[in-house]
Amino acid sequence: MKKKNILTDNNNNLSLRGEPQVRRGNLEDFCISLDCFTNVRNDAKLKMKTKSGFNLVEITIVVGLLFTTILLCLPAIFNNTKEAKIISSWKAVYDEVKSNFEIFNINEQNGINLLCSGNKDNIKDAMFEIVAPYLDVNLHEGQGNLNDYSFKFYNGARIPAKSRYFVQKFAYQENGNIAGFNWLNCNCTETEPCATIILDVNGKKPPNRLGKDVFGMFLYKNSIEAFGHDASNDELEKDCNPKKGKSGNGANCSEYYLRGGKF
Repeated sequence: MKKKNILTDNNNNLSLRGEPQVRRGNLEDFCISLDCFTNVRNDAKLKMKTKSGFNLVEITIVVGLLFTTILLCLPAIFNNTKEAKIISSWKAVYDEVKSNFEIFNINEQNGINLLCSGNKDNIKDAMFEIVAPYLDVNLHEGQGNLNDYSFKFYNGARIPAKSRYFVQKFAYQENGNIAGFNWLNCNCTETEPCATIILDVNGKKPPNRLGKDVFGMFLYKNSIEAFGHDASNDELEKDCNPKKGKSGNGANCSEYYLRGGKF
């Protein structure tokens, strides 16, 4: 291959033989620009690598935080689901029982009056026999394993035998819930209860506490109402809302949840 000779003139301009002259200053500028371009491209690559690494760290941190948050929230989610199910079950059972007792008040008044005017030694058992069909319970099947069943107030305190919330007779409903009944007074009125009815919508499973999984109603002369039905919203909030201290015994929570209250 034939080599080309490089020539210079008096002004230090460069040229190849037979090619246009290139000024030395322009060539130096071109070389400098080429070096700058190379440096810029290398810097860009370095920054891209650095940026990619930083994004990976960010992703790792975010995933870790999300995972931790999920682990922390899972118990609350499960509890909220369980509590919502309990409240939903209580509302459904209450509506059903209330509807049944509209028929009870029509059909059973003569039988109740007859029992109240006669021998009252076994009146509580006899009254439970009358009420049982309206609670969807069978008093003659599967009652043996309820001999050890009991429930307590919300705070775990025992319910005194003289309390109108006290119930000692229990039976299973067809849906597996536990129904309890206690006859209180033959001289009942529209404001003084005749009987106490409790419903454990969780069966024998704990906690078996009023206001948690046990709810109740009073049977009056012409109606049936949830515990706490005569309390104001403020009183119910104070008794049953955890944000307000939940200072009650749990009984009034039966009405509190029917009005839309939450655990």
